[in-house]
Formats: sequence, structure tokens, C-alpha cells
Amino acid sequence: MLGTALHTELTAVRALVSHGLTEVSDAGDIGQFWIRSACTRLSAADAVLVEAAGVVAGPVQAVVAAAVAAGAVLLSATAARAAGLGTAGVLIIAALILVALAAAAPTAGRWARTAVGRRRLARVPVPAVPGHTPRWPGLIVVPETLLHARVRLVSTILRRAGSGRWGAAELRVVADADPVVRHLAEADLLLCQAVDCLERYLDDLAKG
Repeated sequence: MLGTALHTELTAVRALVSHGLTEVSDAGDIGQFWIRSACTRLSAADAVLVEAAGVVAGPVQAVVAAAVAAGAVLLSATAARAAGLGTAGVLIIAALILVALAAAAPTAGRWARTAVGRRRLARVPVPAVPGHTPRWPGLIVVPETLLHARVRLVSTILRRAGSGRWGAAELRVVADADPVVRHLAEADLLLCQAVDCLERYLDDLAKG
């Protein structure tokens, strides 16, 4: 699953998650630990889905990283020479800049993927999700929209992985090689944790 098809699926999953989060929030008791934990995980899952949409091809990432590193080294060398430093000074400054870039790379990469993902997903129409408004006071069941979101997300992961690669071992190999699958698996984990939190909340209510 590539390009627009993936973005369409991610937009649909995000719509389901968003409506599920609205149901949970509107049901009240937002300050309760399990409800708060579920909302936090649903928001995190949405952020990961956006980041997944912003993943670019490996060769493009390599070219961008090389260009940034070369530019930083060239700039540091120019500045060092302007300051009258010798070759050793140039090498030290260049090395320090490369270390700083390496430390900032994860955060910068996440920011870039999020920005690209938002731009890509903005081009896809958001599907309607009927029946998301709670019809009862308080939360008495896990919103169906969240369960549907997980089904659709798992389906997206399997289609991305490709037929014949749906076993646990094969999916691990795919996730290691494909950052999109890795992000989708993380979003699925967060979604599962949110549902678990809501089920724990409902269990506590039943016991009370």
C-alpha cells in the first residue's frame, strides 16, 4: 500500500480515533486516571499516524542527511577560517557540529515527518463517522469507533506488509525494514493500551 491509498486509510483511522476520543471526553469523568490515560494514548496514537504519513523514502532521507551534514561542515570550516583557526580548529568545530546534528536528528526527523504528514493528509477528504455522539450519560461501553479504528489499522498494516508476510516473525522483519509499518505498529499498541484503559475503567465502575 503506497501513496494516496495509505494516506486515505490513515485519514479514516484518524477520524475514527478522533470520534472515539470525543465520545470518551464527552462522557465525563475526564479527570479519572484510566480515562485520562486513555485520552493521552489516543492523542499519542493520532500523532504517530500523522508521523507515519510523513515518512519519506530511504534514498531521499540519505540525500537530505548528507546534504545537511555537508552544509554544516562547510559552514563550520568557513567560520573557523574566518576566525583564524588552523586545520585542527576546523576539524574540531566540524566534529562538534556533526555530534550536535546527530543528537538533534531524532527530534528534527520527528518534526519533519509530522510537518510532511500533516501536509499530505490535508489533501485527503476526511470521511464521515456516523453514530459517534454518545446516546447515554457517562461511559458504559468502549466506543465502537475505537474498535473499528483498530480493525482498520491492523488491516492497513497487513496490506502494507504484503500477503504471505502476516506471521509474527515476518511482520517483525517488515517493521525493521519499513519505518511506516513501525509507526503503524506503535499506533496500534497505543490504541490497544487506550482500549485496555477504558475496559479497566468500566470494570472498576462495575465493581463499584
